[in-house]
Amino acid sequence: GAHRLFSDGAIHFRIGMRPEGRGRQRVILVTGGGGLIGGALVARLRSEGHEVWAPSRSKRNSAGLDLDQPNNGTFPEAIQTAFLSAWRGGVVEAAQDEWATWRTNVEGNLALIKRLREQSVNMVFLSTSLVFAGTETSAHAPLSPCCYYAEQKAAIEAALDPHKDVIVRMTKVGETLLPRLRQWAASLRAGGSIAVARGLRLAPVLLDEAVDGLAGLARDHLPGIYQMSALRDHSYFDLAASLSSVVGGVVADDPDAGKDVFRPIPVSGRLTICSPVGSSAWP
Repeated sequence: GAHRLFSDGAIHFRIGMRPEGRGRQRVILVTGGGGLIGGALVARLRSEGHEVWAPSRSKRNSAGLDLDQPNNGTFPEAIQTAFLSAWRGGVVEAAQDEWATWRTNVEGNLALIKRLREQSVNMVFLSTSLVFAGTETSAHAPLSPCCYYAEQKAAIEAALDPHKDVIVRMTKVGETLLPRLRQWAASLRAGGSIAVARGLRLAPVLLDEAVDGLAGLARDHLPGIYQMSALRDHSYFDLAASLSSVVGGVVADDPDAGKDVFRPIPVSGRLTICSPVGSSAWP
């Protein structure tokens, strides 16, 4: 929807920009620019004419940004919007090293948010559907994190103000499934079998869809909670069985999958899709 509304995003951006020579162009900060979503967002924003600062974690770079030392380094002037996508590890890494990931993800991001708040920067935080364990996933439903990774995301959400900031909750990005699908396909083609969770569910969105919505928020920063999801969810077992129907092989249920990291295993992989009333960037 955002892509269709802003088919020429660069023109829309320049309409709202100071004319050349009358002031400096505002800067957009993207943390985690080396990651899948962050990197794609940086490329999209630059293609639309935005000036983007995607700092490196390198301690040798005075203009870098390391969430383990968030108060070091120099920020450029005129940051208008900050997309906070930098994160250490995922669900498994958070469960395996709770202290180290908390220090980086929570303490580091909280210190960064404090610095940005002092400069009155518009903030956009990338959260997760895993902040909900049950079937109630509307924007303002009580959070019920289902794993330590989601608890960390919820801690950052609690530090933000939906009346000033943007919280974007997103289901799994489909492209992150590709390594797993390739591994499954190789095993199935070889005539083997794979054991996959029937109880774990997902409602993936595509990377382009995610970036469309985020880029829209750079043009039209309307505070609030945004949720992006597929309309239906499926189990990982369904996904593997669909693959098996194409390449052959046998898929079995793994009843213990996920029990070592999810407490409890979430009921659904889907979010209630929503954006604040009046958002032209993300209808």
